[in-house]
Amino acid sequence: MRTETIAAETQSTEAIEMLRDRLEEPSLPSFPNSYPSSWASQSAQVEQLVTRAMALLESDRDGALRCLRDAAALVTERTGSFERRTPWLQVRWRGGLAAWQANRALRFIEENLGARVLLADIAGCVALSKSHFARAFKRSVGSSPSAYVVARRVERAKFMMTSTRESLTGIAMACGFSDHSHFTRCFNRAVGMSPREWRRVTIHRAE
Repeated sequence: MRTETIAAETQSTEAIEMLRDRLEEPSLPSFPNSYPSSWASQSAQVEQLVTRAMALLESDRDGALRCLRDAAALVTERTGSFERRTPWLQVRWRGGLAAWQANRALRFIEENLGARVLLADIAGCVALSKSHFARAFKRSVGSSPSAYVVARRVERAKFMMTSTRESLTGIAMACGFSDHSHFTRCFNRAVGMSPREWRRVTIHRAE
């Protein structure tokens, strides 16, 4: 019990520190014509939901999770056309999952990127065991389910970094990373530079 209490207090302290970092992070310059004006209100909603989730993390973890899921749903709605153009969803069938199974699994992943995505849940949505699904998924998509989820989270984070003014901490949470450090490690491994550096370079090129 004492260990659990210390762990909870540590998580709460980290959440407060992340919120402080978020408030101190400088805002980004605007990008004329970089994304539809109709996205502006959704961007504000996403920012409000993420901010509320961080405020609730200490006192109401379920409420915080609901806020993050709502934020992820807004991002999914806004980035639907973008995601259909990404190479991650251009599945080449080489045996393994049936087309309907792959489509359902990919859609499940997209709709839950902002939350914890478990192998058992993805496999369950297509009525397969975890081991069978993992093998079939890798044959069909070309990567393991866990690697695919991380790759999609990185791609969504990149899109949010270039189309919103959300802080990196907020983007990390909205994309399903456990914290800013986890986001940085995964992003650096996939892209070869930190999220902050990538955002700065990309913004500079767009100006």
